[in-house]
Amino acid sequence: MDALRLRFPNREHADLVLSPGVHALGRDGHGRVALTHDADNAVAQLCVDRRGVWLQVREGMRGLHVNGRPVRRVAMLRIGDAVFLDGIELVLLAAEPLPAPADYGFSGGNDTRMVLRGVGGPHHGRSFTLDRPRTVGRAGESDIRISESGFAERHALLEAHADGVVLRDLGSVEGSVVNGRPVRHALLQPGDQVVFGVQHRFVIESPTQRSGPVEATAVVHARVPVEESPRPSSPLPRSVRRMPWLLLAALLLAGALSLLLLYGAR
Repeated sequence: MDALRLRFPNREHADLVLSPGVHALGRDGHGRVALTHDADNAVAQLCVDRRGVWLQVREGMRGLHVNGRPVRRVAMLRIGDAVFLDGIELVLLAAEPLPAPADYGFSGGNDTRMVLRGVGGPHHGRSFTLDRPRTVGRAGESDIRISESGFAERHALLEAHADGVVLRDLGSVEGSVVNGRPVRHALLQPGDQVVFGVQHRFVIESPTQRSGPVEATAVVHARVPVEESPRPSSPLPRSVRRMPWLLLAALLLAGALSLLLLYGAR
């Protein structure tokens, strides 16, 4: 599987490869955005661990956006997110999307509760169930309508499949973008991000999310604390385990009363 990387949109500079750990994001001697070892002059840092990719902005830093939204302190990045720094766009990439299977027919999938949730653009916050095929386009009868001039009347079709969600292009000019990579057809998995046009971002979600590309590649080598095995509990109730002490106390008390009656009566 490919390593995580930040890619310039026109490939004018080499990709910034992100291995597990913390990376400082700053500028090189030519003023270009680059990974730097000088943490004091970094504008932000990226932390890659098994949970995902975290972007932390330097205090007082302005002009850093993720998918067009300003970031003041911390943001968790998804594969396919676009990071803007002073007008320069970097896209977070992982492996190539899975190819679409040959049998495009709707099968209902293994989990019909999968949804397409909007995370950017006018459909932000809306969810579309995938219990039936969904069309994306500018046409009024589209399930997911994108009212932009130049956008295709019938852009793409999303269909549940036994192995995920099939994205099929319906003859659009520009295609779609999955996890930051341009595609026509692809097999989407829970956690994958698909972009239609420029700003219409959606994420495939399922009640049982698979481990995403970040988790699969970003393994942190850390010492795992060993927990001591708990002592086996007694099968007897606690009240029963206290009985021997209660019997001994009762015997001692009875003995003391007997001595008191015997010698106190004289």
